Amino acid sequence: MTVSTPARERTRREILRQAMDLFQLNGYNATSLQDIASAAGCSKATVLYHFSGKPAVLAAVLEPAAADVARLVAAAAAMGRSEAQEFAIAGFIDLAVEYRGVTDVIQDVIPVIEEMPEVAGLVTDGMTMIGLMAASDDPLEHDLAKFAVNGLLGECRRPGERSADELRRLCTIALGRLLRRA
Repeated sequence: MTVSTPARERTRREILRQAMDLFQLNGYNATSLQDIASAAGCSKATVLYHFSGKPAVLAAVLEPAAADVARLVAAAAAMGRSEAQEFAIAGFIDLAVEYRGVTDVIQDVIPVIEEMPEVAGLVTDGMTMIGLMAASDDPLEHDLAKFAVNGLLGECRRPGERSADELRRLCTIALGRLLRRA
């Protein structure tokens, strides 16, 4: 027996798919709800039926990546500092490669992301991830981890330039050199 997806769910998925494409192509700030609606083949009212506004659309677009980051952070929390660092670095690399397109979107909203309660969990988990990768209470180590993460996320913004394997290798070498102690 074939199970069909209800029209509302198909519309919601199409809104999210088009929003992701537009956020990547034009940037979050340059994309309007009307742009999303037009691309999805529906009205702006339909978009607002499914989402309370553009930040809610963004949160839904980011939700799969946010859920994976939350799972990674929760798993690392049960480990010792050194083991958690290795786990967080490996997990970050996997997520950075898997969610290359999301990286584009996140980089575009970083200046205002803390003003968006819809993505507060992702921000909190991202900061926790940096702490895990730093594996130290030293503020300089945290700054180094932020520097490394931001640099590698910036590199992930250009998905056509490197294959997934090349990007994974670059991230592994760079984070290994910057964050792991000899």
